[in-house]
Amino acid sequence: MGTGTSKSAAGRNTAFVVEQAKAHIARAVGHQLMHLSIRRRRGKRVVLPDGREVVEFINCSYLGLDTRQEVIAAAKDVLDGWGVHFCCARSRFSIDPNRELEERLSRWMGGGRAITFPSVTSAHMSTLPLVASGVLLPGPRRRVRLIFDRFAHASMQYLKPILAVEARVTTLCHNDLAGLEREARAARRCGEAAVYVADSVYSMGGVCPLDEVVEMSRRLGFGLYLDDAHGTSIFGARGEGYVLSRTGGVLPDNAILTFSLAKGFGCNGGGVLVPDSQRERLVRSFGQTYAFSAPLDFSVQGAALAALALHEDGTVAGLQKRLRDNVALLDEELLQTGLPFSPIRMVMIGSEDEAIRVGAELLEAGFFVSVAMFPVVPRGRAQLRLCVGVGHTKAQIRDLAR
Repeated sequence: MGTGTSKSAAGRNTAFVVEQAKAHIARAVGHQLMHLSIRRRRGKRVVLPDGREVVEFINCSYLGLDTRQEVIAAAKDVLDGWGVHFCCARSRFSIDPNRELEERLSRWMGGGRAITFPSVTSAHMSTLPLVASGVLLPGPRRRVRLIFDRFAHASMQYLKPILAVEARVTTLCHNDLAGLEREARAARRCGEAAVYVADSVYSMGGVCPLDEVVEMSRRLGFGLYLDDAHGTSIFGARGEGYVLSRTGGVLPDNAILTFSLAKGFGCNGGGVLVPDSQRERLVRSFGQTYAFSAPLDFSVQGAALAALALHEDGTVAGLQKRLRDNVALLDEELLQTGLPFSPIRMVMIGSEDEAIRVGAELLEAGFFVSVAMFPVVPRGRAQLRLCVGVGHTKAQIRDLAR
């Protein structure tokens, strides 16, 4: 766990980030580690622009639902019935498959109210400013203190300057429970409504200590805003995600949850789960990207309904077992023991140049992995990011580790 004091949110410094990162990003592009268009895919094998076929460990469709024939067929059915698009604001019209999807997602996720978006990022853009204003929080409206985990996803961190217009925004070291308690108590002394903003399963590996965080939130009376994008479909007996698998399948009244329909779910887009219809109406009425942007692609709505059926009928539970077996094999081969389960494994390298060199060597050996560098991770702490899926064979995992 991290230690240290919280920091107030600063404005963005985009020019600094570009200046610090452009050289090593250019080197990574030169080594064919970024900005590639693949020619075709066959299982976990992809063909690069130069014709080489390699095994990829970067796809976040951990359960392989994106290539199942019933999911593809359902996407085509909606296109046949509704066309490609209906160009109007969602505050006016949604098509019936979208309504059905949101109702079924709401039941599947424990009875909260699910609202879909074209991406998890757009879900944050609609919902987090409403949280910062206080209107989505229970009780009398007060000034809000948003307490970010330092490793919360970039799609949320990016919004800090906007959120700081209406709320106090602070940042904690990663998984710093002592710091979270201090911030929550300080907010209470100031008469503020505190909300902890974090990932449940982090995109660079690791998980939130959710049991402790939920207990503390109830004890100290603060809210939770949790991004479960990488936990959706991977955790829970029905694939309901990491958060709901730890809370008895019911969304706590003090929590707002975002989920992904991409990644483990195997389709595209995402959404937000709120505890009740009153907060649902607020998001649908005042969420900026809901009111002023497009819905999920029509094909995705059909695909997502078919993918949800695979969660409901037990298919996903069997795929989860295969995924856990593959992750356990990679851990065994890399001698990483005692780590919490996650389909994402990180290998620390250090300098950006060394990480690019190792990534290029792996590519030459027939394996494509993500080289995570600043600004994705801190400077001088470049890592290799390995995404494991059910489509990987045991031989592919062993060969990568060696």
